[in-house]
Amino acid sequence: MRVLIVEDEVFIAMDLEVQLIDMGQQVTGIAVSKATALEMARADRPDLALVDLRLSGPSSGIEAAAIMRVELGIPIVLVSGSLHELTDDDLAEIAPIALLGKPYSPTNLAAVLAKAEGDLGK
Repeated sequence: MRVLIVEDEVFIAMDLEVQLIDMGQQVTGIAVSKATALEMARADRPDLALVDLRLSGPSSGIEAAAIMRVELGIPIVLVSGSLHELTDDDLAEIAPIALLGKPYSPTNLAAVLAKAEGDLGK
């Protein structure tokens, strides 16, 4: 699958990229902000976006995920150490394929990717 990483913590993003590549996925890019995420999503049309809830700057990963899902039709996995902050409205609007809590293990990541691949028929 072609996967976009939306994560503002550089070391976490780089580690996630390595794990995804090791699992046979293609990383289309790493975005650190809502604006960059949307630009990359529009240009590359990934099969899946892994989106952190909290991004640096005034906007959130929730906003980026909602736009990618609703306007661009990109399936979303929400990633965060603060999944409890998600509201029912957030979940209804984004309809994420999965939620991935931080810290996550390679086993958790692989399970989420397998679910996404199954849901997307990849």
